[in-house]
Amino acid sequence: MKTTIEKSEGKVVVTLEGRLDSYVADEVGTQIETLYDLTDTEITLDCTNLEYITSNGLRVFFMLVRTTQPQGCNIIIKGANKLLMDVFDSTGFTEFFTFIK
Repeated sequence: MKTTIEKSEGKVVVTLEGRLDSYVADEVGTQIETLYDLTDTEITLDCTNLEYITSNGLRVFFMLVRTTQPQGCNIIIKGANKLLMDVFDSTGFTEFFTFIK
């Protein structure tokens, strides 16, 4: 699993590549925690190369949205494949995020 965080003025892009499973979720969560203090920022989770996500991976996404949305951040999920979209749909996570291709 590879995670890259790029920050620019008012925007952050988090690129996720590989499988976000139970083995790497804590590590990715620790990297994502660096964004918890952001305010009024657009945060894009680029999932174009994310192959798979488990419930622990979903927890990482949920903690990000729960922590940053009250601070005025908008969370966008970009490039989610059909498998990921099925997971987001079945868990109700589509209500928490904006999805783009």
